[in-house]
Order: sequence, then structure tokens, then C-alpha cells
Amino acid sequence: MENRLRDMTQEQAKEWIRKLMGPPKRRLKGKEHERMMLLLSMTEPVRETNNQHSWCAEYTIGGKMYDVHYFPGEDPFIEEYLDETDARN
Repeated sequence: MENRLRDMTQEQAKEWIRKLMGPPKRRLKGKEHERMMLLLSMTEPVRETNNQHSWCAEYTIGGKMYDVHYFPGEDPFIEEYLDETDARN
């Protein structure tokens, strides 16, 4: 396995990492988080999942996708899906 990783091109490595980690995301914080929570509270999620330890609500707003993660006893956090060009910055 280790040799296979060394033999990958940069593009192959990026593709492998994306398969492993999923699409690139960023966590919203501060005022941006507060404003987005308000906006998301006024709309219905596209999908919701629950693994009995936490749950996630998925939203699409203005062509962007967001996940809101809820854990018992903690404040929810929001992740915004990035496209590949945003992820490089």
C-alpha cells in the first residue's frame, strides 16, 4: 500500500483523498455562523440523518450546500461545501 501511495500522481492522490474524505468543506464561525443559522431556521432541510449519537440536517441555499451537525449537549456547527477552486485558497 505504501508503495502505491508514493507512485500516485498529484491528481491521483487528490482523487483518492476526496474519495476518502468526501468533498471539501469549511466550518462557519462567528457572525457568519449566527446569520446562517437564522437563515437555515427559516427553511426546511433537503435531508436529515441520525446515527443515534448525533444528527445532521442538509440544506441547499443559493446553489450552495450546507450541513448542520447536532450533538447532544453541544452547540450545532455548520459546514459549507466548497467547490475545488474555493478549496485551493
